[in-house]
Amino acid sequence: MPVLSAISTQAHLSPGQIGIMISLGAIAMLLFAPVWGKISDKIGRKLVIVIGLIGMGIFFILYIELFKLSIAQTKIVAILVTSLIGTRFFLGIFMTTAPTAANAYMADISSPENRAKDMSSLGFATGLAMVLGPIIGGCLSSVGTLSLPFYVSIILLILCGIVMLFILPNTDKNTTISKSKTTIEESTKGNFFTFKLFGWLIVGCSVMFVVVGLQLLTSLYLHDAIDQSVIQSAKTASLLFVVLGIALMVAQVAQIKIFNWTAKQMMIRAIPLIIIGLLLIVVANGFITILVSYILIGAGAGLGMSSLSAGASLAVSQDNQGTAAGAVAMTQGIAGIVSPLLGSFIYQINIKLPFTCFAIFAFLAYILFIFSSRKASNIS
Repeated sequence: MPVLSAISTQAHLSPGQIGIMISLGAIAMLLFAPVWGKISDKIGRKLVIVIGLIGMGIFFILYIELFKLSIAQTKIVAILVTSLIGTRFFLGIFMTTAPTAANAYMADISSPENRAKDMSSLGFATGLAMVLGPIIGGCLSSVGTLSLPFYVSIILLILCGIVMLFILPNTDKNTTISKSKTTIEESTKGNFFTFKLFGWLIVGCSVMFVVVGLQLLTSLYLHDAIDQSVIQSAKTASLLFVVLGIALMVAQVAQIKIFNWTAKQMMIRAIPLIIIGLLLIVVANGFITILVSYILIGAGAGLGMSSLSAGASLAVSQDNQGTAAGAVAMTQGIAGIVSPLLGSFIYQINIKLPFTCFAIFAFLAYILFIFSSRKASNIS
């Protein structure tokens, strides 16, 4: 991601075309996340994970070769631009496979009582990726070419897919979870999509809106609100996201090792942290206040993302774990489409307005979540 805009510019894509390309990838994630979830319910989590990793690797090969062809041209070539945008869409199809199947896999092998704690392990991996991914990508592009991070990604994706094929055990969703399963299934018989699950998904969307929106708005806000130069604001934004990722990981470790909260307890604490962090950005007049806000948002996002996976899993029967994981992955796709478009539009009206709107939406989603889960059992 740190080099995508730069290499796209070298390939003669306009900012609008870059935005369309990234948005189409998010649309593909939104459309196909539930599909992969249902497929994993039928053919197994392991196979979907392997297909997704290797499929991403293959389309990354096509992606970088198209970039190289476009860069070699002296001007924009319509067929290459169209091909790049289309390839990004196919990449988006496969991007949701591993996260969706991994969430469902964790639900298969963990008991309901330990679901929130075990899902935090996946959240820790997400936080680690948020910190290390941009650093590695930036370092690779600085010591080599802009295409080097793509080649490394290709090797890692295909290699990990092959490794998973041999070392990842198959799960039997009919026998892996025996304790407390009856209680969960009795409470979730009937339609898959319940009001309780809807509450989890809406509050999860509010978390993802903030995370995705900050990726777009941070450097702009630093430039406009505290008068940093364009280069300085880009560097500061990178630092803030490293801090956010670290806070996210610390929250996950604290949940695993110390607190061991239920999914509902995690979300109840997550949203107020995010709201406070957003409001601090609104009133901030210096870097220190913004730094504190990103720490709070990172901690809240860490708890919120893990509790969303666990809570959605507990809101459905064991036979629908893949579908639930797909629904959770959809929140990322929705945020990837709506948050940048809405955030950039209202930012032009007032630079503080996006953060205020995100906070209001998080508060309303929080109220809906409390209402939808008020009759939940202690393990949900």
